[in-house]
Amino acid sequence: MILELLKEGNVRAKVQVATWEEAGRAAGQLLVDSEGVKPEYIEAILDSVRKYGPYIVLVPGVALFHARPQDGVNRVCMSLITLKEGVNFNAGNKDPVKLVFAFGAVDQKAHVAALRELMTIFKDQEVIDKIENSQNEFQIMDAIKNKFEV
Repeated sequence: MILELLKEGNVRAKVQVATWEEAGRAAGQLLVDSEGVKPEYIEAILDSVRKYGPYIVLVPGVALFHARPQDGVNRVCMSLITLKEGVNFNAGNKDPVKLVFAFGAVDQKAHVAALRELMTIFKDQEVIDKIENSQNEFQIMDAIKNKFEV
């Protein structure tokens, strides 16, 4: 499912941001540009972190922005940006974050399937390192494809 969601236009390498909010906006904007979410979804993903804290930093160096389907999701979608320099999310030993995913789900079923695949990536430090060190979108996608190819 991840390979279907992370397609051309939804992945960017070495994005320059100064704050976690800018990181969320950059990842969220890719979803807006692909018409997967409405523009207000970006504020919803940021508000969620403001309200609940950095719970979206799931493993060291990796954040997953998301909000509820009713916050503006048009279809299941995902984006990924790598950051030129890591930013702090106030997530303790999980900072700095260098990989930022944004995710929009229309229902719980799609949400679970995509998260299951993401977790296989998050548990593999070698893949995380390859993505983080990728210089362009093609290298990022190769690292992800290689994880799921048999």
